[in-house]
Amino acid sequence: MKIKIQKPFRPIATLLLPAIAAAMFATAAQAQTPSYYLAGDYNSWNNNTNPMAGGPTLFNYIVTNGTPGAYESVKVTDGTWNNTWPAGNMTMAYDAGGSNTIYFYPGLSTDGWTPLQNRVGYADPGNMAWEVAGDFTSPNWSSDPTAQMTAAGNGIYTLTYVIATAGTHNFKFRTPGTWNDAQIGADFSSSDNASVTTTNANQSVLIQLDLPHGRWLAGNPAPSPVTNQVVFVVDMSVEILAGRFNPVVDTAFVSGQFNNWPGIGAGALALTNFPTLNGNTNLYYATNTILNLPATAYQYKFTDNDPAWSGSGGYEPLSNNRTFSLLSSNGVLVLPSVLFGNTEASDYLAADTTVIFTINLTNATTYPDGHVFDPANDYVFINGNFLSGSWTAWNPIALNQMQNVPVGSQVYQFSYLVPKGSLVLMDYKYSLGGYSGQTNYDNEAAAYQDHFRYIRTSATGTYTLPMDTFGNQLTEPSFGQLAAATATAGKVSVTWLGRPGVHLQTKGNLLNGTWQDLPATDGTNWTTGYLSPNGFISQTNYPATGQMFFRLIKQ
Repeated sequence: MKIKIQKPFRPIATLLLPAIAAAMFATAAQAQTPSYYLAGDYNSWNNNTNPMAGGPTLFNYIVTNGTPGAYESVKVTDGTWNNTWPAGNMTMAYDAGGSNTIYFYPGLSTDGWTPLQNRVGYADPGNMAWEVAGDFTSPNWSSDPTAQMTAAGNGIYTLTYVIATAGTHNFKFRTPGTWNDAQIGADFSSSDNASVTTTNANQSVLIQLDLPHGRWLAGNPAPSPVTNQVVFVVDMSVEILAGRFNPVVDTAFVSGQFNNWPGIGAGALALTNFPTLNGNTNLYYATNTILNLPATAYQYKFTDNDPAWSGSGGYEPLSNNRTFSLLSSNGVLVLPSVLFGNTEASDYLAADTTVIFTINLTNATTYPDGHVFDPANDYVFINGNFLSGSWTAWNPIALNQMQNVPVGSQVYQFSYLVPKGSLVLMDYKYSLGGYSGQTNYDNEAAAYQDHFRYIRTSATGTYTLPMDTFGNQLTEPSFGQLAAATATAGKVSVTWLGRPGVHLQTKGNLLNGTWQDLPATDGTNWTTGYLSPNGFISQTNYPATGQMFFRLIKQ
């Protein structure tokens, strides 16, 4: 399939090379997003098997297969028990479908709410009620009919209460009438009490609980909620050209925290094509009214009901969710137009390429049942977006079985001819099968927590991905890591993390002249380099003649 869309060059990094002097300016090292994990009753309190998605300011994890309405305790870890949030355990409730989404906001917060840092919250399951119980309620620390909280929507609960005496008072949020279900203290766990200080007798105090953002406020002035008409815009141009979206029969949606992540199911916000707005017949729009506090952040993704995306729940193939924040006042918030999956024409293979997947299963343990890999009896499967353009059903018949290479090791391989016109982004996941009591084949990690790697060169017709580790859902950067060594014997070694559609440009003066294309360095042509954990690193020895600049561009 031939896809051609003209896009402007996008510079990523620039290097200055003095040919005589040894000095070299290189791009700063890419910041690494910390890894956080969710531990709790649901996984027998394993502190490092269930990584949270997202980052760097908002992480999330979807807990599934619970009992609707039941309560369980969880907490966030750094992969050890040395650092956990909250300090005590947080009790959450499952929604009507037996799932819930846990959110983690690392770092300091300056909005005046408590806790001040490292907040952990969860999506309002829609089946909970809350009351305040403390030393000022009547009777003390027990159910007070006047201390029942009111749901304000979006997981926010409020109470205005008249406290009889001045001073500092302790309290907790809890499930009405019992201390056995859910209770929330100062850090959103059940361990410490929250507190509020009054200065006058019979002082009226506003108390607020915000479940998804893991925060509460009592006695302090709080910002008033705002109403925003949020306009979502997605460009389906490349999907249409790639044959993944048929405007006649397919529908695009938007799904996120604001509508409880319905994917393409009931409750998903359908987008409509309005070419008269700007003449682009491939833009799709939808508007949703949201009432919440100013600057409240939401995660979301676009979805597509085309069968090509069925195995991923219809969600666009992004390793992280998209985000937006509400305005500081009432109004219309028009989000920027984006390409579905952020994919451009150069994100598709220009030639058939055999891709080799490799997985190391040493100490592999399935999610969530904790089965330990048994090489004598277990089967190994792979599933992903590369399988004829679509994920297959999670069952042993449809999945593709991997082979033990070398025989007797715990390393397995699978080769697949990825056809021209497929995405260079490999979105995939492994599975163990055949063991006693197995009920789920999507068992490497939680749903939609996948491996994301790129085919970095298609020049030889075969590309071997770096070896994966079962349960380590690694996401490669698209491209970058441009660097250069000191010039030697009239040559300078330039290295970069490339891929099809990405190549080098060079020029001698940033203020004058034009950039010279080096199209041979594109990932469709280039074969010189070496392997790295993020895939094939391209390398060239370029003639060092005077001052030179280098940059990587994606077409």
